[in-house]
Parts: sequence; structure tokens; C-alpha cells
Amino acid sequence: EEWPVYQQMFFADATTIMNYNANMRSLVVDKIQNASLAAFNRIPAGFDVMELHKLVRGLSRAVDIIYEHADGKIEYDDIEDPLPFDIDAPIIEIEDRDYALWYRDLGDNMKSYNGKTVRFKGVVAKNDQYPDDFIFVGRHVMTCCVDDIAYSGLAVKGKGIDNFKSYDWVIVEAKIRIEKHKAYNSKGPMLYLDSIELSAQPDDPVATFY
Repeated sequence: EEWPVYQQMFFADATTIMNYNANMRSLVVDKIQNASLAAFNRIPAGFDVMELHKLVRGLSRAVDIIYEHADGKIEYDDIEDPLPFDIDAPIIEIEDRDYALWYRDLGDNMKSYNGKTVRFKGVVAKNDQYPDDFIFVGRHVMTCCVDDIAYSGLAVKGKGIDNFKSYDWVIVEAKIRIEKHKAYNSKGPMLYLDSIELSAQPDDPVATFY
């Protein structure tokens, strides 16, 4: 009982993992999401590893990936995944379909976003334990199936917030500061409001990793 978990690694047969993913995705998702390393072995000659890469990156950008070929050769994944938004832009514009990808990348690479300004659409969630100038804005995110849909919101602070109520859809423009707050129980992205306005609900209110 006194032993802590130091590292979690995921190993799979490259020739069968996509069948498991298609038929028992929830059992694949939880293992990859919590791993620091995903290793695919038994890779036959001429096998395209891109679908394995996409499987992992659709769930996490923080997991290291290695491929073990049938001849024993080990290959480290070095495929670059350009983000569908520009984090170096004066204002990072997050399209409706990209919220889940951005939310995950923000969580994995918080230091890269510190001091950046972002603009995105989300739904308001209020909590009585916080002051009037504090709300959460985010989206419901589906990772693999309907049963795992969960609200993934971000703490937003600023003037004029008390005019909005829970379930309002809004467009937020705010500066991100990585700092400790009880909303996260640790350091997390605090969004200091530049502007907020009511908005229509997107065509698909649930964000996915498409």
C-alpha cells in the first residue's frame, strides 16, 4: 500500500490495436490517457504507423510513442502535429471544433500559454462559493463515447461577469495567467477578461477530438 505509482506505460500489438479501438474504445482510451509512454510492437514490414500516431495524439499530446518492428528495430515517434490554431498570434483564435484540442494542449503545455490572449466560445457555469466577478467558461467534451461527456471549463475573472448566468453561451477574450487558485486545487490557467459577449450555441455543443 505504501508504494506509489512512478510511471504507467501502454503496450499493444500494432496489428490488432485498431480493432480493439474500434470495438472497445473506452478500454483503450483510459489506458493511453494515463500513460507516459505508448509502445506498439510486432509492426510488420511496410506498416504505416500514422494511424497509431493519430490514435495516441487524439487522446494526448504528452505521451511518448515508440514503435517496435517485427525485426526488432526500435523507432521513436518524431511526427510533428501542427496545432489547428496559432499560439503565437496576438490573439489565439479557437474555432468551435477545436476547443477540445486546445483545452488538452493548454493542460499539457500551460507554460506556453502564460501571458497569451485567447478568444473562444463556451458556456457559462456559475458557482455560489466564488465572488460575482468569477465564473467558469468551457465546453462539454466527449473523449470516446457519450458516457464520458464532461464539462471542461476554465476559470474567468473580470468586470461585467455578473451580468451572465449559467448555461449562457458567450464569446470570451481574455489573457491567460498560470497561477495557483482553489478552483484548480493547484496551479492552472486563470483567464483575466478583456471582453465577453452573448453568443449563439454552436451547431454541435459537445466538443470532440474529431
